[in-house]
Amino acid sequence: MKVLVTGASGFFGASLVPALVNVGHEVTTFGRSKNIPAFAQLPVHHVSGDIADVKAMESAMQGIDVVFHMAGLVSYRKCDYDKLYEANVVGSRNVMEAALAAKVKRVVHLSSIAGMGIPPEGEIGTEELPYNLEGRGLHYCDTKHLSEVEVLKFAKRGLAIIVLSPGITFGEGDTHPHHHTIFNSMARGGIIGCPKGGVTFSDIRDVVQACVNAMTMGRPGECYVVGSANMTFKNAAIALSKLIGCKPPTYAIPGPISELAGTICEAVSPIFGVVPRLTWQVTWLSQRNIFFSSDKAIRELGLEQTPFEETIHRTASQYLSPANLKHLQHLQTSTSPDPSSPAELARKK
Repeated sequence: MKVLVTGASGFFGASLVPALVNVGHEVTTFGRSKNIPAFAQLPVHHVSGDIADVKAMESAMQGIDVVFHMAGLVSYRKCDYDKLYEANVVGSRNVMEAALAAKVKRVVHLSSIAGMGIPPEGEIGTEELPYNLEGRGLHYCDTKHLSEVEVLKFAKRGLAIIVLSPGITFGEGDTHPHHHTIFNSMARGGIIGCPKGGVTFSDIRDVVQACVNAMTMGRPGECYVVGSANMTFKNAAIALSKLIGCKPPTYAIPGPISELAGTICEAVSPIFGVVPRLTWQVTWLSQRNIFFSSDKAIRELGLEQTPFEETIHRTASQYLSPANLKHLQHLQTSTSPDPSSPAELARKK
């Protein structure tokens, strides 16, 4: 098929584009850069433009069969609300307007579980969960939810749309500074406590495969959670500590202390010209168990879930600094894998 990808230079797009090329699709990327060096060796056509320009997008979509909309902004900073709304809500509306006008056969919109709300305590959420975070100042969550609302309006106008919502995603090519900080702080023994909550984690390979499958599978107008594992932050930290040979966090950080730290960090960091890696929104969310079922995607999109241990075993080397990477390599060569671990059982299968 002829495919157009917005936001192709981002984490998800950088993994999706080669996958699309590998299975024989003709790929066009659309974005503000003049070219994308990562795709220089691939038969990919790039169109320079902005998702704020509906006419430019409509022109780029002529003859296109499937559009993957992956452009957007991720930020949990209070000061970024206007930017988040413009990129995630208005930008998504513009892409859908262009796709409808160009008579695109299908659109796959990449969203996030952040836009789905928080399940009741002790429950696993589904795609049917009503959004319940309005008015809390969670700007990223609000704009991701509003972008889905905008997108699904076009489904009612006849545009065949599939919405995919991954969780916190680990994988090759991830440049998220917070993820790198966690891995390296763990390796140095610098994390003695962790939040009491948990979240749906995703493996980039699972998300990319779900995207490719969504070109021909799934029901238009439907949303699908694309998760690989539901884990508390404590259990995720224990799994990582076993891999890199460090002590796991044993202290549960009280919510008020965590939120105060996020508020102070967000207020003080800009004074020193530093982008805060911890904010109130992040700390508030980290106290909740934000778990979602991916059963619908398993049934209708053929989602295959990679065990969390296998994900971090495969990708830890790209998150760790050179010094910590040497430690990881030494640990991996000096110990044999546990044949009963989920990662080893998955590899045997």
